[in-house]
Amino acid sequence: LGKTTLDRSKLKDNDHRILGQEMDLFSFNEVAPGMVFWHNNGLIIYNSLINFWREIQRNYGYEEVSTPQILDEKLWKISGHWDKYKDNIFLTDYEKRRFAVKPMNCPGGILIYKSRPRSYKELPLKMAELGTVHRQELSGVLAGLFRVIKFTQDDAHIFCTEEQLEKQINEIIELVDYFYKKFFNFNYHIELSTRPEKFLGE
Repeated sequence: LGKTTLDRSKLKDNDHRILGQEMDLFSFNEVAPGMVFWHNNGLIIYNSLINFWREIQRNYGYEEVSTPQILDEKLWKISGHWDKYKDNIFLTDYEKRRFAVKPMNCPGGILIYKSRPRSYKELPLKMAELGTVHRQELSGVLAGLFRVIKFTQDDAHIFCTEEQLEKQINEIIELVDYFYKKFFNFNYHIELSTRPEKFLGE
């Protein structure tokens, strides 16, 4: 079982795929296309970023949660993901039931919220998850760490009243700005997604 061969001829010398090999950070293998094998050196960096993320999330009042990797397909039908994303979901069977390897964290986070009655005094309830997700991608679009099949999402679900909404949105913008601009000095672009004419729910 051979590793995936990297064609360097079309890459710049500072391409992350070349640096990843030279610094022994990560590799890819044809037995798991689009899924990263983190080596010790790379995992040290990865875990340092997670520790930093956890500290910042706590400072902003988030609780950390973790949801299952495989969930019954009926959940994805209820959430609406099934109709739109079923061609990108990995499926498996267990005891005559069909399960999906989660492509998104949202339904699991909502199930945690629904696991017991909630009081308005708990709001805003902010749950953060470093959720590992899998999405089927065509092999031709896979590109190092930029386009993969398995990846970890820095995901959050905030449950709040309408009156708390503006403050929560402002805090999210502040948090994103801190991570991207103030700490890592990245340029970034934000777009607001509004509800389209065709939508799910009320």
